[in-house]
Amino acid sequence: MISLYPRRTSRLFFALLVPLLAHSAGPAQARELPAPAADSAIATALSADTLAAEAQKPKPTRLTPLPMDSLPHIHPRDAKGRITDYTVAPGVTWHYDKPKPFEWAYHIPRDLGQFPGFAFRKENKETLIELAAGSVALWVADQYLVDWSQDVGKSIGLKAASTQKTLIYIPFRIGSANLPFEFNVPDNLNSTFYFLGDGWTHLTVASSFWIYGGIKKDNRALRTSSQLGEAIFSTGLVVQAMKRLTGRQSPYVATKDRGEWHLFPSYNTYQNFVPNYDAFPTGHLATAMATVTVIAENYPEYHFIRPVGYGLMGLLGYSMLNNGVHWASDYPVGIALGYAFAKIAVRNGRTRVEQPEAIDPTVHGTGFRMLPHPKPWYRRGLFSPYAYGPFTGASWSLRL
Repeated sequence: MISLYPRRTSRLFFALLVPLLAHSAGPAQARELPAPAADSAIATALSADTLAAEAQKPKPTRLTPLPMDSLPHIHPRDAKGRITDYTVAPGVTWHYDKPKPFEWAYHIPRDLGQFPGFAFRKENKETLIELAAGSVALWVADQYLVDWSQDVGKSIGLKAASTQKTLIYIPFRIGSANLPFEFNVPDNLNSTFYFLGDGWTHLTVASSFWIYGGIKKDNRALRTSSQLGEAIFSTGLVVQAMKRLTGRQSPYVATKDRGEWHLFPSYNTYQNFVPNYDAFPTGHLATAMATVTVIAENYPEYHFIRPVGYGLMGLLGYSMLNNGVHWASDYPVGIALGYAFAKIAVRNGRTRVEQPEAIDPTVHGTGFRMLPHPKPWYRRGLFSPYAYGPFTGASWSLRL
């Protein structure tokens, strides 16, 4: 006992010795240290011993869980070394298969077939009415908006002409149709804005995702590239069909305010003077909207994609008013088409991974689940994204 606890033994010995000395000192001296004082001295010694022993014990480390937002996005690889599952938000994980070569091409007929059922659903009724009303309102103001845009361009020294330099030109004809392969680059600022909607720009974006996905074995990047291909070409087919049905004049060749409509022009008539018939709807903004939507839907954790994409689309829209290629009323339908085909392509190109029910750490094999403490009312809100027709956003609801 003495060898194991020398400090404790000495303190106990001293504490017991104090009342003995007080008793042997006589009645007068015994009164100077009454019995309660002796008990207090013993308690003090025992308390000091307990504190010393507790101080020597190792203290357990308490792990504080990190919030979900502070954890890095770790995407495990499968047996083939490919990244297939991506957790983009708490409880939201998407699975992407590796696309087959040219899968985007033979998915175009499927997307075209699904478009009517997707766009003309009952829940989209109000959106379609608003889309039509907005187009009509813009049509009324078309001439004013084009004139105003060109006046602004002149005041800031922005050239209205859309001029480009041809880097590559390979002639190609199918019957009477002239379909050359050419690659042009803009040579002024307004043309640079206009080039944001060029097919080469978006094919370059799609190719970048394909190259990155191939190098990193990243299925999401490969699927994004494939979905961009099918969304862009599906949108382009519908846009071209509508252009050839409506035959609206572009502003810079218009023979009257807001341009004329030549419904159902013949193929040869259309091909002989395309600007006289191809204003409605816009193909540039439709393609741009498809690209932004596909990327934003597949990478929702990167919140800058939509603001940056929509900002660039705004510059593109202004440039087409300034150079007289499009009217403002050409925009709503084109944007809606690009959005719809992008949503269809993304919906068909990934699957939601069902999350297993979280294991409650308070359960220790008793067969009973200990209920957590209820959250205060201000922490019961549910924040969730939504997509309604051509509109996206987020909602917050209170669960009582």
